Amino acid sequence: MKLSGWMMGAAAIALAAACNKAPAPMTEAERTALADSVDRVVTETFTSLAREASGDKILSYYVRGGELVHAEFGMVYPTYDSLVKVLHALYRPGSTFAVTPDQKRFMVLDRDVVVFTTLFNGVFKDSAGKETPVHEAWTAVYHRTPDGWKIAADHESMAPPAPPAPPKPEHRTR
Repeated sequence: MKLSGWMMGAAAIALAAACNKAPAPMTEAERTALADSVDRVVTETFTSLAREASGDKILSYYVRGGELVHAEFGMVYPTYDSLVKVLHALYRPGSTFAVTPDQKRFMVLDRDVVVFTTLFNGVFKDSAGKETPVHEAWTAVYHRTPDGWKIAADHESMAPPAPPAPPKPEHRTR
């Protein structure tokens, strides 16, 4: 009786150890497949925003609640709710955000987290039709959720404006 108890205990410990074993490292093919998966989401997102970039549509690409942080223009928005008002004010229905990602980079951290960095070039058109050129660097941390890949953290930055041209010397007549 004692021997079978010990054997069952040893079997339970071995089973627990096997269950707690770290997942196998990802292969290069798995990393590539995850990066491709996020790349498709990014492409679909910005194709959609080129047609319409309302605040609600943009918010649909982010995780909800306190699991989100967004940084841009010297501001940090630490939650989904802190970003809602800002995006609704900027991206009114009828706005578009037509950009092309350049120099795309993907860093697969694990099976559920991929970091994406790019330079965007294009045009933001507000709901009144005013166009503003866009050239910005963007980094987004995509997290796999039950609803698919969602942005859990991102940061946008724009290059500072070019310095003004030096004044031209005056020409004197004799």
